[in-house]
Amino acid sequence: MKAIPISNLRSRIKYYFDTVINSSEILIITTNKDEDDESVVIMSLKEYNSLQETNYLMSTTANRDRLLESIEQAKSGKN
Repeated sequence: MKAIPISNLRSRIKYYFDTVINSSEILIITTNKDEDDESVVIMSLKEYNSLQETNYLMSTTANRDRLLESIEQAKSGKN
């Protein structure tokens, strides 16, 4: 994750967009204000979709427990 001021984004927007797309790096754009609430995050659509899928899969206790159980089974070599 990299943070840059908004002025840098303005001057090199294509470069930063290409970097985000090609590296899956997440970019935090800081504004002139010191508050964290005033920052913006830029991520690739691929990363965003992955995050949304993970949130959906972990949204219920039953689904989350089943996924964690499956991960443990895979780690231990069980089917």
